[in-house]
Amino acid sequence: MKRALVPRGTRLMGMALWMSVGGVALGVAMLILVLSVMSGFLDFLQTKYTDITSPIVVIPRESGTGTAIRNSLPLVAGVKAITPFALNQSMVIKDGVGGVTLEGISFKESLAVTPWEKIWWEAPEPLQAGVGNWIWLGKGLADKLKIKRGDTVRLMIGKDNLQTVPFVVTAITKFGIYDHDLRYAYIDLEKMQKLFFGKRIEPFYKVALQEGYSLEQVAEQLRAELGETAAIKKWSDINQNIFLAVRHQKMMLFWVLDIVVALAGMNVVNLLMMSTYQRKRDVAILKAMGMRFQSVVLFFVGQGAIVGAIGIGLGIAMGIVLCEVVEKFQPALLSEQIYNVSKLPLKLEWADVGSVCLIAMLLCVVFSVLPALKAATSAPVQALRYE
Repeated sequence: MKRALVPRGTRLMGMALWMSVGGVALGVAMLILVLSVMSGFLDFLQTKYTDITSPIVVIPRESGTGTAIRNSLPLVAGVKAITPFALNQSMVIKDGVGGVTLEGISFKESLAVTPWEKIWWEAPEPLQAGVGNWIWLGKGLADKLKIKRGDTVRLMIGKDNLQTVPFVVTAITKFGIYDHDLRYAYIDLEKMQKLFFGKRIEPFYKVALQEGYSLEQVAEQLRAELGETAAIKKWSDINQNIFLAVRHQKMMLFWVLDIVVALAGMNVVNLLMMSTYQRKRDVAILKAMGMRFQSVVLFFVGQGAIVGAIGIGLGIAMGIVLCEVVEKFQPALLSEQIYNVSKLPLKLEWADVGSVCLIAMLLCVVFSVLPALKAATSAPVQALRYE
């Protein structure tokens, strides 16, 4: 194979060969690294927003249907647990003012759906949520208003007759989404209904899934079971703008960085042009002896494919090593306020690697066709005239 790629005594051809291989390898490695970063962001968003909203949220459409929905949900295949919650807007006052989205939760029921152990920055002590006016604040909001666990804050309640009600901060939460940690707070569901609405209202329901059931499968079963009485929202539907934005960015970066791979693949054209020039005498003799047109084309296209395969193999190895190095030794360069993370989340997906390899190989083969046609269409007499 070495003699087929590089004729003897041609150091320039050897240099061109390894430059072509290196260009393809570098382009493939960079593309794998970038796609791993975007896949990491998608996985990060899915994990964090699933913790915040749960995989599925059920929203009753009509009053008076809450009890029936609550009784029906645990009977649906794939539903592991449910917990009620409600949302409202308020202001937190403590040496400053911060607008918050209040989420009323049923603490004991929420333990089966929301992984609070991972979310508490400072856990409540003791783990009791049904006594007194308690509130959990996001770390971003707590840092903004300089609030610590044990402090008393005041919540602004009402529209026309505004009043403030004292609450004790019993826990600080950190979901890992900066905007959420800056603008969300949690109180007892019954307390919210009493203070904000003066009566019991129909809550929404967060749904946790059993292992072995897909999100789409359970969502369809819930729609079939509840019909028009409730809206079924997946986590990706609730956060659709953010989720789709990252997916579209990943797709755009894939096609933009394919240009880098294409530029590297164009080195294959230069290599094969030099190869056809070096081998013009050999090709002329073989054609004079009866070698077919397609055989000449396949020889040089095969040479380009081998160069591409070597470059792709080295690129995959370089890409995996780069991902490991970046994940372990990256500096904290990202602004958490903008990107929600201080370090790049990476996730290597083999489907992405396969797509990169396929595109790179196709480009190398396509770029090999022109030099191959040039060699195949050359006239043997002209090539041998001055030999």
